[in-house]
Amino acid sequence: MRLLFVGHVSKDFNVANKKRQLMPGGGVFYGSITAAKLGVQTAVLTKCATIDRPLFSPMEEAGVHVTYVESDTTTSIENIYTGPNPDERTSQMLSKASPFDERDLTQLEADVIHVNPLWYGEFSEKLLPIVREKTSFLAGDAQGFLRNVDETGAMIYRDWQKKRECLQYFDLFKVDAKEARILTGDNDLKEACKIIHSWGARMVIATHSDGVYLFDGTRFYESHFEGWTMEGRTGRGDTCTAAFLVALLDLKKDVGDATNFAARITSEKMRYPGPYLGKAT
Repeated sequence: MRLLFVGHVSKDFNVANKKRQLMPGGGVFYGSITAAKLGVQTAVLTKCATIDRPLFSPMEEAGVHVTYVESDTTTSIENIYTGPNPDERTSQMLSKASPFDERDLTQLEADVIHVNPLWYGEFSEKLLPIVREKTSFLAGDAQGFLRNVDETGAMIYRDWQKKRECLQYFDLFKVDAKEARILTGDNDLKEACKIIHSWGARMVIATHSDGVYLFDGTRFYESHFEGWTMEGRTGRGDTCTAAFLVALLDLKKDVGDATNFAARITSEKMRYPGPYLGKAT
């Protein structure tokens, strides 16, 4: 199986427990390293300034094939965790790489593609049908379709106006508790997953502070996170989604076992800052 991640990498400044730390980040960074450490042929299509590429070298070191599209700037985000709940954070956009366009997708092809943008407008909805034709399984992350950037650089979550039109393209759609509530207006995460499924996504994976739900249209599967730290919170959903995709589509586990596998890998990653190191099995 060849698994391709599409989205911006990010120069992250993470603030937790009164400590500010520069870290390479972005969903494609955390997700691709997880998949590669789990033994899958993994690739990334991303954009950043040439001068910043060395920051993201852990992807290549993990065995990921990275295609960089040149951009004058690199996406950079400050994430501030304000309390003990890892789902509560504020984010400030410091700079943006250029959005993807159709020309960037000409050589796109993989068994599984995960569209994982960081902010709304980075990956336009008009590109989704193009990507859908290039793969047999398409996954996506709600973050890049809900997280808008206002005139001050503050990253504000807003409902996705084209959700009913676009969710039909996804075999798997990932949300966290906050994103599910914004998309559906329902505070009950399980009910929100059902609504998102009804709008077209064939499976919905939802992370929350205690663990992960997977809804396949018939039943819910649930597994808990254990032993996490606030410093390890960034990259939680990206790690979980990547591990689930590997378990389901490469290791051929059933949906319940794949959900448990994803929770185990994510729990291991959340014990330390940075990407998954490959210890758990």
